[in-house]
Amino acid sequence: MTKQFWKKIRSNTIWKGFQLLSVFLLNVAIARVFKAEGSGDFLFLLANFQLAATIASLSIESGIQYYGTGDHSLLGGLSRFIFRYTGWLTLLLLALLPLFLSFHLISPSLNPVLFSVYALGFITGTILFKFFSVIGYAVRSFILPTALETAGNGGLLICLWVLNSFHPAWGRSLFFGLFYIMPLINGALLILYLRKKYATLFKETAHSPVHFPSLFRYSGMAFLANVVFFGVYRIDYWFVAFYCSPRELGNYIQASRLGQLFFHFPQLIALIIFPDVVQGVAFTSRAAILKLMASIAGVYTLCILVFLVVGKTGLLWILGPSFDLVYPAFLRLFPGIFALGPLTVLSAYFAGRNEVVINLKGGLVALLLMLTGDLLFIPRYHIMGAAWVSSVAYVGYFIYGYTVFSIRSPKEGIQAAPI
Repeated sequence: MTKQFWKKIRSNTIWKGFQLLSVFLLNVAIARVFKAEGSGDFLFLLANFQLAATIASLSIESGIQYYGTGDHSLLGGLSRFIFRYTGWLTLLLLALLPLFLSFHLISPSLNPVLFSVYALGFITGTILFKFFSVIGYAVRSFILPTALETAGNGGLLICLWVLNSFHPAWGRSLFFGLFYIMPLINGALLILYLRKKYATLFKETAHSPVHFPSLFRYSGMAFLANVVFFGVYRIDYWFVAFYCSPRELGNYIQASRLGQLFFHFPQLIALIIFPDVVQGVAFTSRAAILKLMASIAGVYTLCILVFLVVGKTGLLWILGPSFDLVYPAFLRLFPGIFALGPLTVLSAYFAGRNEVVINLKGGLVALLLMLTGDLLFIPRYHIMGAAWVSSVAYVGYFIYGYTVFSIRSPKEGIQAAPI
């Protein structure tokens, strides 16, 4: 591993740290303002929108990143395709949302018009931001998407404080609108920056057209994997919402969101090594991958020690007295979170070698464990059962991924798969 790589990690980690802080503070503010019951409903609606965005994207961003990283001359055609795809998706949503609402296939707890605006803004904005983020990653522009998300979270945090302090009656509704439209704002800013700085890269060339069958073939496998991953990371929300009280749901989602904060550091490393794996530049040795995994495990160990020192009292002071179940639920989640950190590096490695099917199979193993465990244990043990089941599923996923890696990677090194 080169010094340049670790320098890149350090510079990106600074921005990622700001983003994590902004996410954490916004999460605390939401918990403080809406309490366990209200924040549970809010975050559960957000989870549904995230699921819709995952399905609507068809994971095409994975194919864009893979092929755009390998050949920058494709970026012009890919960027034009993104605009067309998002336009058609917007028209489809405009047709489907009124249809679903009129036939009561969707029964939102808020005004149907506001629900439609929120859904349209969040889903299309999330897709635009994700698609153009990977365009940025292809040209090694890793910091900008993180900086935009940090600024957006900071703006939301200030708005929530101001509006709730001076106009709590209508301020919260305005905050909801800003929250769900923020991905669209960030996406527009990202597009403007990339088009200005990398204008020459975004000119479509006739001699290097995008081969869409290959793009959709790669994206299709990634889509199946991402749907499975979403189920692994989120399906327990729906079981908890069905079997448990709103207060328990709010506590569990907060514990889960705390756990998700731990994923950002390994995702940052995975993001940086992906282009090198695709291009066969570096990170083709077993030792390099193992060193990265060990580094993540070390960081996680320090984090859990800090968390144990803070303890239940610290979380209650931060989140409020209605979140008294977050600490015990998080302790049960942490073994699985610890396993997912190193697994993130392995998943990026397999994706960079065009072996997404390995990630898919591992996700299916975890999803099977998750569904079986949730059906058996959540009705009786509620969110504590959900937390234990999630940990078991995540650990099972890691065991599968590491076993495949060990079998396929000879100790002397690994050759990059052809593109």
